[in-house]
Amino acid sequence: MKTLSVRQPWAWAIAHGGKTIENRTWSTGYRGPLMIHAGARWDDDGAWDRRVLRALHAFGNRFDPPLRVERIGTKTHRLIRDSQLTPSAIVAVVDVVGICTARSTAEQCGCGVWAAEGQCHWRLARPRPLDEPVPCKGRLGLWDLPTDVEAAVMSQLAVASQQTGETSR
Repeated sequence: MKTLSVRQPWAWAIAHGGKTIENRTWSTGYRGPLMIHAGARWDDDGAWDRRVLRALHAFGNRFDPPLRVERIGTKTHRLIRDSQLTPSAIVAVVDVVGICTARSTAEQCGCGVWAAEGQCHWRLARPRPLDEPVPCKGRLGLWDLPTDVEAAVMSQLAVASQQTGETSR
């Protein structure tokens, strides 16, 4: 199955926070299931991003322990890197349902608040976060998982789909 490495906290936002667009400088013809790999590196811009913080708030901070947010002054907040934001692991599976190559602003192309101007907007749907992230070294670009890692992910998806009555792909 195809895999894409995404820095934290963006990978968390895809898995849990309603991030339905992944911005890339490149496009692909690939459509279908996509493993989301949380990269080893942290993105400080994401930690300060209001969309990520709003998604965390909307999610209800339902982690145990909760994700931590630091208040700087009266109105500024940032997400603190902690153990819930797993690095170097497969954290979710989503479906790539389309790619907008307009490279326009979100208002012009209709891709929503997560779309960045000048980027290709990968449209993501049906996030399936994993209960237990599966450790794995990442790569650049669109890549295939080692078979043992893919088997571990597929096993979790099968259990989750049995519990919810869905069919896994």
